[in-house]
Amino acid sequence: MKKLSIALIIVLTSCFGDDTYTPKPKGYFRIALPQKQYKNYSQGDCPFTFEINEVTTVKPKKNCWSDIVYPKLKATIQMTYKPVTSKNLDTLLQEGQELAYKHIVKADGIQEKLFVNPERRVYGQYYSIAGDAASSTQFYVTDSVNHYLRGVLYFYAVPNADSLKPVNEFMQGEIIHIIESLEWKY
Repeated sequence: MKKLSIALIIVLTSCFGDDTYTPKPKGYFRIALPQKQYKNYSQGDCPFTFEINEVTTVKPKKNCWSDIVYPKLKATIQMTYKPVTSKNLDTLLQEGQELAYKHIVKADGIQEKLFVNPERRVYGQYYSIAGDAASSTQFYVTDSVNHYLRGVLYFYAVPNADSLKPVNEFMQGEIIHIIESLEWKY
């Protein structure tokens, strides 16, 4: 009886005191990342081929443009192809860099990585954009003579770098795989 009385007093006195409420921080769902299993992708008579993850859905568009969609991750890589002429290569390269650096307003920083594969004639620039920018990853590749391909990663979610970090890291690996597996058709 004495133990019950003490327990009852403790419970009743614990209810009195500070009336402030502290809300729990907002949590995020655990994101299951897909396996890294790749298949070759070629879009009709477009002058390139590369490997994409088997979980993707590709939405081809005209002029060899396409959207590579990761439905469960709410992510899309928008691909833009342009033929290179003797007059437009400098403009295309400058435009690719300017479009990446437009995100500096919201970005915490931008890291660049150069890609050079002379055996496949693939030369390019990869941009990793840190922070809450609309696009966290952009890239372009070219053979410097005939072809230019640009890609931009978008999430169909609020750009919160903390909550998207595991997905961003996964998608950056996917984009690097696309670049490293890219071959031009001649």
